Amino acid sequence: MRIELVKMLLDEGRAPEARDACRRLVQSSPKDPYINHLMSRALLRCAETVPALHYAQTAAALVPGDVDLALEFARLLVICGKSEKAVEVLLKAEKLRPDLASLPGLRSGALIELNRAMEATAAAQRALDLQPGESGRIAQLAACHLNAGYPEDAFALVAPLAERTGEPAMLSGAALLSNYCPGITRQQQQRLHLAYGAALDAAIPAPDRTYTGTRDPERPLRIALISPDLRSHSVAWFIEPFLEHHDRSRLNVFVYQTNALADAVTAKLRKHAHTWRVMDNISDHGLAEVIFGDQIDVAIELSGHTHAHSLACMHTKPAPVMLTYLGYPNITGVSGMSGRVVDAITDPLDWDTDHVGEPLLRTGAPFLCYKPPAAAPLAASAPCVHNGFVTFGSFNNAQKLNKAAIDLWSRVLQAVPGSKLLLKGVAFTEEALRRDVQSRFAEPSRVEILPRAASTADHLKLYDRIDIGLDPTPYNGTTTTCEALWMGVPVITLAGATHASRVSASILTAIGAGELISNDESGYIAAAASLAADHGRLNGYRASLRPAMASSPLCDGPGFCARFEDTIRRSWRQWCT
Repeated sequence: MRIELVKMLLDEGRAPEARDACRRLVQSSPKDPYINHLMSRALLRCAETVPALHYAQTAAALVPGDVDLALEFARLLVICGKSEKAVEVLLKAEKLRPDLASLPGLRSGALIELNRAMEATAAAQRALDLQPGESGRIAQLAACHLNAGYPEDAFALVAPLAERTGEPAMLSGAALLSNYCPGITRQQQQRLHLAYGAALDAAIPAPDRTYTGTRDPERPLRIALISPDLRSHSVAWFIEPFLEHHDRSRLNVFVYQTNALADAVTAKLRKHAHTWRVMDNISDHGLAEVIFGDQIDVAIELSGHTHAHSLACMHTKPAPVMLTYLGYPNITGVSGMSGRVVDAITDPLDWDTDHVGEPLLRTGAPFLCYKPPAAAPLAASAPCVHNGFVTFGSFNNAQKLNKAAIDLWSRVLQAVPGSKLLLKGVAFTEEALRRDVQSRFAEPSRVEILPRAASTADHLKLYDRIDIGLDPTPYNGTTTTCEALWMGVPVITLAGATHASRVSASILTAIGAGELISNDESGYIAAAASLAADHGRLNGYRASLRPAMASSPLCDGPGFCARFEDTIRRSWRQWCT
């Protein structure tokens, strides 16, 4: 009967009571695998992941041939960051139950965590073969394709499924993938995002809220920042200047960290917030109610359609003014959003004529602020001087690769005889992916691919090997563009017709390096070839780019905050009137 009581408490969402009741069962029957399993479930519901893992491991060890217990043990291993062990457990389980799709499916997820995209793709394909047409399996395979640098294949899988099912999760995936794929217009992207918002409207009726804050356009405001990426992540690095320099007499900043991932960057950011809430074990609805209860005036979400987003929370309108900013290069499509913060270079004024979705709120350019790493080494001289050849480079994620970008970079190499290309990224830890990407270039022998560096200092030092940075298209670099420039490496960019393809143009304009911006592929190739032929100019950039950045609006934290706060205030005044 006690076992039934624990199960009932879990079903009713009373996890702490279930945990306490189950603890007595474990004490009386410590060798019962299913009681250990039940204890693991209860602890996991209470967000006590480490003890949950202990009981899951105990249960699996007591019945080595029970695949279900092995599966739960593997899930806990992934949650606790022990994906290598999870892969080992799952491979053994698959030998016992080769027909169970959840085993290769979970293994694929664990392999992605380990940056083994090619292996993950094979596992995801196996899971889909066992469950043909299942939407979750299709989405997982698409995610693997994206991580391996095949966004076109990922979009081709997800877009038809999203259109057919109308599921918000599938529509969100299609919207996200559209940013990475060449040839998808801004108007097409907008339609995909708006379809997601319409699906939310149909699935989750938004509550009729009454906001109790006074409609005083000039009073101090309570601001919410909502993100799962407040750790060693580009979003955290670019939001830090706002947290550090905001006017505390005018803004009270509440931060909602929507997962439990934290590190030294998290600790540094927490010092600058008025209130910091860790909201990792709560639903979107629950998160919205907490934000609403905190009487937030302006809620700013920082993730868009990226992993672990909270757009369903924003859909329920937890604050009278809701903005999207920084972490995503497009509209969200969520109805009721007050605006998206951009600048006039990332989103030119003439786009307003055909823009739909949340309004474009333009702050003075640039729309973001870069805080250079304190321990960055000094820039070395251009390596071509002693190498005798020019080295192009890109340290962007494999996700930003695509056929068009690889073809364009191959043509750059062909235009500069003897030149080489150096790529580096987290995903390139996997040798199979390095070989695969290398083979996709016209002349593979001229391409070198490096895995992740051991430290930030080691990563930045690798820019000493690059003469010219090549920005990916259509999804530009942001952190990588700034890092390259700070290390004295000029970055050639192709300014396109979407926000994602114009971020580097905003960055380069802000530091007075507009000559590095091209408007078409031929101009991109010509700019790269011209710069490669001028070693004196390259050495000039090594000496001038860092001082130019340091004195520019791009690195002016207080100046950026004044612009950003003015944008927030304008959106608040509009609501008040």
